Amino acid sequence: MAKASPARFAPAEFLRFLVAGAVGFAVDSSLALAFVHSLGWLPLPARLASVSTGLVATWLINRHWTFRAAAQDKPARGIGAEFLGYAAVQATGAAVNFVVYAAIVSLIGQAPLQLMVAIAAGSATGLGLNYFGARKFVFGPKA
Repeated sequence: MAKASPARFAPAEFLRFLVAGAVGFAVDSSLALAFVHSLGWLPLPARLASVSTGLVATWLINRHWTFRAAAQDKPARGIGAEFLGYAAVQATGAAVNFVVYAAIVSLIGQAPLQLMVAIAAGSATGLGLNYFGARKFVFGPKA
């Protein structure tokens, strides 16, 4: 039986992507809760700020750990373009994430546990889309 090609699916890479996502989730959710419950922000602007910070965290982790071989092949002058590409790819997943979050908050409320449920549901919806986009369009061999 032939060995699966790394180009098709790389389980270790996907697990590293999940770890990066978990860190991003921790950054996102802790900031969202702090902005809403400590600073008095409304939930939707709070989430926009927290998602943006989580995006930077996940890009750094994915660049230096998850997809490090692909990232090392890029010249330093391409880092800005890489980040913009990563942000653009992740924007689709983030848009789906945000719509799910907003819908759940509007249905169940904004208490801390309810916000966590909404954040988790939103994050889960964009996971596969984000991995595929990062792997194919940002850190892939032709990116």
